[in-house]
Amino acid sequence: MKKVLLSLISLLIVASSYAQDCSELFISAMVEGYGNNRALELYNPTNAAIDLSGYSVGRFSNGSVQFTGIQLPADMIQPYSNYTIVIDKRDSLGTGFETPVWNGYQLYDTCRDALTGMPIMDSLGNTIFCVQYDANGLHLYGNVYHDFLDLEGRGDTFLCPVYNVNNAMYFNGNDAIALISGTSISTSGDNIIDVIGVIGENPGDTWQTPWGQWITKDKTIVRNSDVKKGTGPVAGALGDTLDYTQWQIYSKNTFTVLDGQHDCECDPNFVSTTSIETIPFQLFPNPTDGAFTIKADLGVEGIEVYNMVGQVIYNEKINNATQQVDITLPVVNTGIYVVKVNFTDGRSAVKKVMKQ
Repeated sequence: MKKVLLSLISLLIVASSYAQDCSELFISAMVEGYGNNRALELYNPTNAAIDLSGYSVGRFSNGSVQFTGIQLPADMIQPYSNYTIVIDKRDSLGTGFETPVWNGYQLYDTCRDALTGMPIMDSLGNTIFCVQYDANGLHLYGNVYHDFLDLEGRGDTFLCPVYNVNNAMYFNGNDAIALISGTSISTSGDNIIDVIGVIGENPGDTWQTPWGQWITKDKTIVRNSDVKKGTGPVAGALGDTLDYTQWQIYSKNTFTVLDGQHDCECDPNFVSTTSIETIPFQLFPNPTDGAFTIKADLGVEGIEVYNMVGQVIYNEKINNATQQVDITLPVVNTGIYVVKVNFTDGRSAVKKVMKQ
């Protein structure tokens, strides 16, 4: 094992020629949800169609430096388009390790405490709904289709149906996930195109943001629109870390962000819908149940929150110009809201927050 690690270190040190902006496929989204709700989305930032059979995806499991990958099918991914890979668990009767990927027909009803049977409420007193199972862990299905519960329907291809044959898509929060060209890591290491996580590092349950928010476990993450290429090799032995600032982090089992075309500045027709942030500040947790914290290096003079049609739903003036502000929104619907932070020097910055 030590020889393998030393070999990987030497390979990654010489692997210094990474893709140029908008010149190569990269991972645009990842789903690590309940059971086998696992998916990767790839994005083609180039002006030409790409044959996916020249690429593989896979994982470095639990801090390993050994890559387990699977070659992609001979499908074409069109310019400025995305392609979603879902683990092949489509048997609705599967249990345990064969738990099916959600298809939208899961029974969705009030969550209840396992001991008392009472409905579970969030911090604002709203009833929480969830997918239902029987006593043996078998999915319960209904006749009502819920689009937001459908990961299967968003897949362009389904891979790795049998764990013991190939487990490349069975990633968890502590597995580094990679996109490579070819079918195996080259001797120079320069065919490692993109990595989520850190090769050779086991973070425990998950990689986290500096303020403790999970990134790779029980989350859906989507690349920011200003990301134009993959990371290249990211190895713990070289002191590399997961660059959380490249990602928008969504709650567990968020599938709707896979709809439509991935937003990327490489696309000549791209119109920005991302947050404007002229002054860096932290907003956490995000997604939120309605309560979140703003932290900045400058004094905060005021906070404004807007819905997506531009209506003000929250407006607070800060008397003591503090650098940390705790916000609790009024009762609002689930969705995306815009948070504008006004600073004491007259400047402002904007971020989006998702209300669960």
